[in-house]
Amino acid sequence: MSTLTKNKYLTKQELVDIIKDNGEPLASQSLQQEVDQAIAQLEIPHTKMEDWRKTSLKRLLEHTFHYGNKIEIERNIIERFNISGMYSNLLVFVNGHFVPSLSRILDSSKVVVFSNMAEARHMFPEVFEKYFNRTQAHKINLFSALNTRYVSDGAFIWIKDNARVINPIHIYNFSDGQNQKIITQTRNLIIGGHGSKASILLSYHPLSTDYIYNNSVTEIFVEPNAYLDFNIFQGEGYDSFHTNMVNVEIEKGGQFYSHTITLCGKIMRNDLRVTFNGPDAYAELNGMTMPDHDQVHDNTIFVHHKSGGSTSRQFYRNIIDNNARAVFYGKVLIDKGAQQSQAYQLNNNILLTPTARVHSKPHLVIYNDDVAASHGSTTGQLDKEALFYMRSRGISEKKAQTLLLQAFANQVLNKIQIDVYKFYVKTLIRRRLQGEKVEMLCAKLGQCRFEPDFE
Repeated sequence: MSTLTKNKYLTKQELVDIIKDNGEPLASQSLQQEVDQAIAQLEIPHTKMEDWRKTSLKRLLEHTFHYGNKIEIERNIIERFNISGMYSNLLVFVNGHFVPSLSRILDSSKVVVFSNMAEARHMFPEVFEKYFNRTQAHKINLFSALNTRYVSDGAFIWIKDNARVINPIHIYNFSDGQNQKIITQTRNLIIGGHGSKASILLSYHPLSTDYIYNNSVTEIFVEPNAYLDFNIFQGEGYDSFHTNMVNVEIEKGGQFYSHTITLCGKIMRNDLRVTFNGPDAYAELNGMTMPDHDQVHDNTIFVHHKSGGSTSRQFYRNIIDNNARAVFYGKVLIDKGAQQSQAYQLNNNILLTPTARVHSKPHLVIYNDDVAASHGSTTGQLDKEALFYMRSRGISEKKAQTLLLQAFANQVLNKIQIDVYKFYVKTLIRRRLQGEKVEMLCAKLGQCRFEPDFE
């Protein structure tokens, strides 16, 4: 098992040495050769790159890592993370390795295929080859290239044409360093067939307090008239790192809803890339982050309107505390032939301390004049007049602050479509705002009960 040498910072070759030879790659031989060429040209992202100007990876690269082991865990450990009242199809991965004994399938195989990709590659070769890396993830940055080249397993979800998946699909990703600093790689391939409908929750959780770096790539295909509700919950440990690439392609009449909740993590980088390949399609992209201490939470979004009559909406909010930083970099590109497209961007931020920082850059690139588009960003502190009014009504300062911040967060959280998960996230954030350590709460999901909440 490879480790890096005693350099000041982890190098590209050391990254390759750590993650290679850890299972049979999912990529075909021809794709491996193509990705090898890309890796030779790509650099580790740094702040001189436009998309990474405000997110330095030096704190990640200063660590000595091993690749995460395949380990067995008990069912009762997993049950600690169950969301009360959420009865779902489960796919469980630990350190990127599939654990079939802890997974469960509720919906019929006539409606949806659940599997790990190592098996799906052999069971459904035509479907796998058609979609795996169709988004050309290996060309985007070094991390997505390394994932494409060396990842050996992940979640495979194929929703059949005109199918309705009754129960949510929950993909658990657990990390356990076993007293070591580890790297894990995860991959997800999600196919929403023509006219299908489903809700998916992709969640990340720590089983130890070790430094853990997760490099993940998710490819999502929304076929004509399909409806997909996609959720990401990042409840990783305080000292975790995550580079998370999500590539989405939407065909004619497809609808895609995304909700990204980031509560923990030293450096959390979410790249969300959405492409409209057909007309009359819709995408709604929502997110909420709460960086604390010296954490950095970065949401970088790229929406490409290649076809006319499509609509995209971005709505992200951040609550930043102590010396933490949030980054919102949202770009919309509307092609010349994409007439009657609509694109809206909004990023709102609250700074809780004078040392908290946010870097917000929503922007539009439009090549035709038959569109409706807007973008906006606001940054400030809690409304002093609202605080004064609430205190004049006998509400303590701390409770008034919590109420205002919860109301600020709820405008994003209310868009979550899985009700029990929405109530869970609201409860978790309220307890965080009341002063509880969120990294401990993220490790005990089942302890959250859905008390009446204010809107």
